[in-house]
Amino acid sequence: MLTVILGFTTAVVYGFADFFGAIAARKISSITVTAVSGLVGFVFLLSLAPFIGATFSQQAIITGAAAGVASAIGISALYASLAIGPISIVSPMAAVCGAIVPMAFGFFLGDRFGWSALIAIAMVLVAVVLVGFVPGVDVNRPSARGLIYAAIAGCGIGTILIVLKFSPTDSGIASIMVMRLVSAIFLNLFLFGFWLKSRKSAKATKEKVQSKFWWGVVAAGLFDSSANIFFTLALRSGSLSVVSVLTALYPLGTIILARLVLKERIAKVQMVGVLLALGGSAILAVA
Repeated sequence: MLTVILGFTTAVVYGFADFFGAIAARKISSITVTAVSGLVGFVFLLSLAPFIGATFSQQAIITGAAAGVASAIGISALYASLAIGPISIVSPMAAVCGAIVPMAFGFFLGDRFGWSALIAIAMVLVAVVLVGFVPGVDVNRPSARGLIYAAIAGCGIGTILIVLKFSPTDSGIASIMVMRLVSAIFLNLFLFGFWLKSRKSAKATKEKVQSKFWWGVVAAGLFDSSANIFFTLALRSGSLSVVSVLTALYPLGTIILARLVLKERIAKVQMVGVLLALGGSAILAVA
């Protein structure tokens, strides 16, 4: 029960982070949003460390660093796949790959389920595709490059879950602090290189960005780091397979805020996905 609650909460909070990141990315480049929000998230975790606890053992540092590299690769590939599109195909594909990879590893570790739990997992996987579907977008045939980037993104995100499963249970938030720092360093180095390149370009222009968009970057970093805490707790409380499937529901949090803040309508196919997600999660909780 606790694992399901934490896993579901992780997905919703990740979705919140994506919502604010998407708002900020309307005026700020996506790589800038990701790099800066990563630093914000690290500072946030640093401020929580004295209260939650963080023991930087060798294993905690190694798992955190590995997860940070996977995070940098996965996020970069995710944005690349979304830029190529179509979003309605590559986004759910990345989410499903991000669930299947750790599920397969969880099976290797010994995760076994009864029929009811298997049905529930199947329901949630279908829900991931339906919730992640973007209505109103012409569904063109995806390119091989877009699909490859989506698969890399899913594998990167799934690898984060696998690696953090091996973080010491008594390390507190040490591993995710290292993860956020390593990921932020990689992305900011990339951003610095991009800045140098654009600076030399004659077409480079400067445009003042309203403060509300930078607050979106801050909110994305805070929610993303909060989700990191929730999924670490979820991984330490239960099955890697269950957590990975529930975490893949992160588009759910995005459409909830889009409905509440932007008054966007939820498509019927997405609502079906929401109901399937809730039903599958309820079955998992009692299975």
